[in-house]
Amino acid sequence: MKISRPHFTFGIFRNFLSRIFNKEFLIFLFFLVLSGGFWLVMTLNETYEREFSIPLRMADVPRNVVITSSPDSVVRFTVRDKGYLIAAYGLEDAFRPVFADYRLYTDGRGRGEISPADLQRQIYLQLSKSSKITSVKNGKFSFSFNFGRHKKVPVRLLGTVTPGNNYYLAHVEFVPDSVQVYAARGVLDSIQTVYTERQHVSNFTDVKELTVNLRRFADAKCIPARVKMRLYPDVLTEESVEVPIEAINMPADKVLRTFPGKVRVNFVVGAYRLRTMPKNAETRELLPAGFRVVVNYKEVEEHPADKCHVYVLVSPNGVRNVRPALTTVDYLIEQR
Repeated sequence: MKISRPHFTFGIFRNFLSRIFNKEFLIFLFFLVLSGGFWLVMTLNETYEREFSIPLRMADVPRNVVITSSPDSVVRFTVRDKGYLIAAYGLEDAFRPVFADYRLYTDGRGRGEISPADLQRQIYLQLSKSSKITSVKNGKFSFSFNFGRHKKVPVRLLGTVTPGNNYYLAHVEFVPDSVQVYAARGVLDSIQTVYTERQHVSNFTDVKELTVNLRRFADAKCIPARVKMRLYPDVLTEESVEVPIEAINMPADKVLRTFPGKVRVNFVVGAYRLRTMPKNAETRELLPAGFRVVVNYKEVEEHPADKCHVYVLVSPNGVRNVRPALTTVDYLIEQR
């Protein structure tokens, strides 16, 4: 007689299950679960301590009051009780927020102090009668406020920004570029600039946009507390311009002439800044506006030599690595 393969396979599987789930194995499994249950009950019946946190909220703040420095947003405390209750307290949303009534804790002069004992009493209302709070961690339970006094303050970057190779940071833009700062008169008068939290941005070649937090002040509040920051990199290019040489610290009865009378000044500048620099209308060559190259008569007088040193005294904003092509030139001193 021919045996079909599916029935044969099912038979093997059934025999395998019957060997596993025999009477002895089921008895062993029962006692294993039972002993595990006893162990769990005994463990949960032991006394434990564990730290928890509960949200803290300000309540009944009048509409004309601005909290400029808030207390901690959570209260951390340690509870001692049986293990099963400690486990229950560890469940998500086990605790509701506790509230600090503004009217109860304000001194009426811009500050307030929340009593840890009052917070502890509110926490006890959410615990079992057998639970004991062994400690409330030290935190910031004070706050400051004012009645809407504020001023507009510009935002500035704090940190380091380094674009990619052959680029430099041409411009930083903030949106908004200033924020409202709320504080008491004395604190407000001392704040002239609001800085971002310290930033470290590097290796970028396109416009980079970030949302950044503003640095916090003691007893002051910035609105908004976050701004958008855009970083604009620009390509660096090597350029040069001919600049007349001037003599400085000259006596009224003398004239110092240099040979040559002009010197080429090399510098590095961003492509965008280069487009804004003044140029000759016909030749489109750069004009020396903003550059000043000098020789110092006092240096020549004190250290006579065949040549005098050339210095770049002034250069326009946005240019860097400025250096004259010649560091010394011939000169002649004439009597007027």
